Amino acid sequence: GAMLRELVDGQIARFRGEAEDGVAFEGANVYLNPNAALHIGLALHELVVNSMSHGALARPSGRVHLTSELRRADNGGAPSLILTWSEETDARDMQEERRFGSVALERVVPLSLDGTAELAFGDDRLDYRLEVPAANFEAV
Repeated sequence: GAMLRELVDGQIARFRGEAEDGVAFEGANVYLNPNAALHIGLALHELVVNSMSHGALARPSGRVHLTSELRRADNGGAPSLILTWSEETDARDMQEERRFGSVALERVVPLSLDGTAELAFGDDRLDYRLEVPAANFEAV
């Protein structure tokens, strides 16, 4: 497994280097089990590569906001981890053609975690929300 912050930092550093990553991460830092670390790492990889090609990270001043939040279920059950990636981008070009990255983000990753995901495009935004059930992580 891996700590979420270490996973985020590692995926970003692979492509952006250590100095200036352009990604602001804030929120809960949980311990992900091995399956969750693998699949959330896949989602982060797809989001970073896409952003560097077409999104906010393709511009020198572009910024991405990544948040992590623990949210209790309405029935009082174990909390879910909510990961949200938001960036300003010309998303119209990206939404017309679904590629492997979109399939991975919308289907493969959430199915592998028994969670849910939503990839939303606006005229000038891309937002990705992944809900990860409690069985995939430990709050520390």
